[in-house]
Amino acid sequence: MTEPTPAHPADELLRVAEAVHAGEVSVAFTNGPTVRAKKGDKLLDIAEASQVPIEHGCRMGMCGSDPVRIIEGEENLSAMRSAERRTLERLGLGAGCRMACVSRVEGPVVVDPHPAPEEPSEEPTRAVAVVPELKTEIGRVVVIGAGVAGVTAAEELRRVLPDAELTLIGDEPYAFYNRMGITRLVSESVSIESLYLNRRDWAGSRRIDYRRGLPVTAIDRESGDVVLADRERIPYDRVVIATGAAPLVPPIDGFGAAGSFVLRTIDDAVQIQQHVRRHRCRTVVIVGAGLLGLEAAYYLTQLDLRVVMLDRSPWPLSRQLDEQAGALLWEMLHDLGIELLPLIEAERIVADELVTGVELVDGGTIDAELCLAATGVVPNSELAEAAALEVAGGVTVNDAMQTSDPHIYAVGDVVDHQGRRYGLWPASVEQAQVAATSIVGGEAAFSLLAQPARLKVPGIDLLSIGAVEASGEDSRTVLVSAYGTRRYRKLVLDDGRLAGAIILGDPELFDDVTAGVEQGIDLSSDLDAFEHGKWQALSRLVGGATLAG
Repeated sequence: MTEPTPAHPADELLRVAEAVHAGEVSVAFTNGPTVRAKKGDKLLDIAEASQVPIEHGCRMGMCGSDPVRIIEGEENLSAMRSAERRTLERLGLGAGCRMACVSRVEGPVVVDPHPAPEEPSEEPTRAVAVVPELKTEIGRVVVIGAGVAGVTAAEELRRVLPDAELTLIGDEPYAFYNRMGITRLVSESVSIESLYLNRRDWAGSRRIDYRRGLPVTAIDRESGDVVLADRERIPYDRVVIATGAAPLVPPIDGFGAAGSFVLRTIDDAVQIQQHVRRHRCRTVVIVGAGLLGLEAAYYLTQLDLRVVMLDRSPWPLSRQLDEQAGALLWEMLHDLGIELLPLIEAERIVADELVTGVELVDGGTIDAELCLAATGVVPNSELAEAAALEVAGGVTVNDAMQTSDPHIYAVGDVVDHQGRRYGLWPASVEQAQVAATSIVGGEAAFSLLAQPARLKVPGIDLLSIGAVEASGEDSRTVLVSAYGTRRYRKLVLDDGRLAGAIILGDPELFDDVTAGVEQGIDLSSDLDAFEHGKWQALSRLVGGATLAG
């Protein structure tokens, strides 16, 4: 009987190594390392873990900051969605490029983390269901407002109206920039240039007449003209109002004194930064503890300021979080040096020539050299009101984003749709797409989808989407997972389907949870696994729902 040949030690080591790397794939970075990564990991996470220099500003709201070029293995990445494709097109990046923050690896890839833009080329016209008679009628479209809603509307209109005269008008002197990133400008952690989201030749390459720093003063519906501040009249066949929103100034006596600010634009951020430096501020009081206020608070701490936040609610982000998640967030903010005072309101600004303090409703006073109001926004609907359009909170629109005048549409933060105002980037993008399709007679309707809210503060990974509390007989909270640390998961089901979630920590779950709520996936058969912290089924369920849809 022949004895079996003993395994060579090297063969045994190879077997063990293969077992260790089961479920992993190779990711090679040009001029950098080749690493092993788990299937399903995002390229951005892999690059950061491997200390590959890559812009990670998307985590802070800098959308479009982390494109990469796939040299080999493009077929081994997750499918590209329309939002990613639009971002790459906006950046002037074509075939072979992906956004690292959303691309998941399924097989070996070779990645260039610093792709160069391509030469501009004429974009193909996207096919939509169009009524030919209406399309040929439209020769001139004016888009008022050059934020994300207006710029997206202009892009989409150029696709479906390749020969129309297209004018985009913005009242700020700056090119299209990421408004979600201006809190970073306060601390000088980014430059103004880094906030810009489009290439310099973006408008010219699309034959868009882009007017900057020139407000619109009127929409003359009788003559069919848009009137500019310099009295120029631009004739239109259709108008898209995308004038956005302005900061809500709270009714605080004395607000407006030197040292009191709101934060909505690049100029606001620069003025705050300069005031802090010029007057050597030591303490800032922030009125309001919403997403903007919390993000501003963090970046103000980076200027070595004492930051005190006044919140009229019992816990931060009370609309997006339940009490337990709010308490954990409060604790984490405290560790970052942010003092958040719940159930406290400001009564009066104390000032001589400059702000010296904030007097509270309960009679106390906080000595401070700067006061920032972050209490929400109000739609810039003055143009629409002056044009006698229907306005209720914001500019009233139907599902096609059409106003009370069939030749005028409205999108973005200025809009009131079915009594609701969103104020979120994804909603503005979708509304602009719907408006462009509707203008040329295509079939499109804006739907009331759950919009995810994410807090962009380093060290705090927080997602809230949809319902955060159970309501009704068929809706109930089926899972609350608190781990004795500051990680918190909560799912809310409606008749077994995912209707909302709060996730604090575990950012790798954000995409699947968001998709799960958007799709209303059925979790009934997997509740036991979820209750025991085994959330691997989420990707399978989301993927299955996507394929089925």
